[in-house]
Amino acid sequence: MYNGLGICKEQQLDVPLNSSGDQEQGKEPGYRLGKPTALTIVAAVTVLISGLIATTAILAVRTRKSCLDSAAVPSCPDGWVGYQRRCYFFSEDERNWTASQSYCSSHGASLAGIDSSLEMAFLLRYKGSVYHWIGLRREPSHLWKWPNGTEFDNWFEVRGGGNCAYLNDIGVSTSSCETEKNCICARLLDVGNEKRTAWKRRQNRNMLLPNKAV
Repeated sequence: MYNGLGICKEQQLDVPLNSSGDQEQGKEPGYRLGKPTALTIVAAVTVLISGLIATTAILAVRTRKSCLDSAAVPSCPDGWVGYQRRCYFFSEDERNWTASQSYCSSHGASLAGIDSSLEMAFLLRYKGSVYHWIGLRREPSHLWKWPNGTEFDNWFEVRGGGNCAYLNDIGVSTSSCETEKNCICARLLDVGNEKRTAWKRRQNRNMLLPNKAV
């Protein structure tokens, strides 16, 4: 049938319409874009959730192991500094050498001994610019000894003419034992005591937790 515009109505009806009512060009009648099925979407979401759960479980296990490892590592008391299996205390009060040794003994320690150049460097760096007594003292026999009675083997230079040793800015010097200075206390790290302390901390923490309903 001719509509006066040179186009047959029968030909127009043969061209499929898209969803907006426009004619689709170059496509076969009945052509549709593929859409994901509901089953595919559910499967993808399930895989994603499973991955998140697995990742969370792994992180939880690693975090718990890290906490347990940290709890097992011995540490020094508050205010003390740990270095090479020893704990050091740098006093802020000044005392003479004998009073300093008594002060350290009251804390289960003694004036610090120095066994290596690394330990010497650590003490010099950490003490700052303040002079601190150490455990080296000259006996009436003119032998230098540490508080535990060990004889000093002269592995480092001791300057000055006094009978008690202290750390200055560059190394070890001496002065009268009656001079008042800060001091460095040292003691071995007590692993057994740290384990008992950690056990007490766990007990106290458990006492603070609410009881579970039976």
